[in-house]
Amino acid sequence: MKRLLCLLFAAMSLSGCSLLKVSVSTGDPLPRRDAETRLMTRGFYYDLSSEVSRTADSIVAVSPDLSVRLAAIRWKIRVTRVAVSAAMQSIPEVALADMWILCRRMDDAFSATPDSLLFGPHSGLARRTAAQLERRIDKLARETLAGERYGWMMEFVDRFVKEHPVTEQGVEPVNTTLAWIEFLRGKGVEPDFATGSIAEVLADVNDRVSGQTQQLANTVGWSKEMLEMEWRQESLRAEVGARLDSLERDLNRMVLVAEHLPEMSDRMMAGLNGEVAQLVDTMNSLVDNAFYDFERQRRELQSYVTQEREALVGQLRRSAEELIASVLDAVPGLVGKILFYVVLALVVLIGGPFALGFWLGGVRQRLKQKDRE
Repeated sequence: MKRLLCLLFAAMSLSGCSLLKVSVSTGDPLPRRDAETRLMTRGFYYDLSSEVSRTADSIVAVSPDLSVRLAAIRWKIRVTRVAVSAAMQSIPEVALADMWILCRRMDDAFSATPDSLLFGPHSGLARRTAAQLERRIDKLARETLAGERYGWMMEFVDRFVKEHPVTEQGVEPVNTTLAWIEFLRGKGVEPDFATGSIAEVLADVNDRVSGQTQQLANTVGWSKEMLEMEWRQESLRAEVGARLDSLERDLNRMVLVAEHLPEMSDRMMAGLNGEVAQLVDTMNSLVDNAFYDFERQRRELQSYVTQEREALVGQLRRSAEELIASVLDAVPGLVGKILFYVVLALVVLIGGPFALGFWLGGVRQRLKQKDRE
């Protein structure tokens, strides 16, 4: 009885101090290892984009071959587009594994492909860049992953590259989320699906939007550069120049013949008219073909921009759904805490005075009995 009274008095004293606080849970933050993995992987993505772009620009600057220059630009477009999708995934270890697979495939493909199918005499620049990126991602994984996790990921990357070969420059979109989860479960490890706190989720969404937006802007700029290169190709100017040279020679012959044989002037003029008409037809045909190619590439570019925009909107929608799910998961705990404090307050405010009055009444009754005795 005395213990119960002591507990009631302690509860009454605490309830009178207005310590009932309500706070909304912001979710559990990512483990330090996962947060560091995400930060280092995305930092490596920006370095990879810079290195590939710089190497491709160097090939474009020194190569006189139009096909080589166009191939270099297509290479940096494909690599950066695949890399941003891999690095911006929500699971940090999956993002690191996909970036590692991208670098390994690119290095293997460049080592096995002859110069004629890459960038001609400048293929060595691309090979050195691919090998350097593969060594850097290996070092990053070794420094970031703890314990045997690095060995597991190396085994996973080796196995995945062998089982899923690619054919063109080692650049191909890949998502190993399910494969990595099954691999870990095969090792007896249950993967962690934590999304992090609300602040981390918002920061993740901001990184994704920023990375996809920058990639889209770069792709549009590089595609425009390819169009300009194709427009300025030498074949068009060479053919027009050849036609003009032929016209000049005909004019010179006509002047020479007209000076000595006036009766041939009419026939020469007829020939000149034919040459001029042929030249005009050729130029019209070339211009029409050039504008047709430009329109076709513009439609392809518009289709690509539309697809990228839809992908970005889909990622934003999924991120919003994950954020709402995290908030809704925190609601039951909050409601439970509120109900607990409400019940505790009712017990203290109602049961406490009642028990105290009952006890005081008993004490007073015993005192009256003693007085009567």
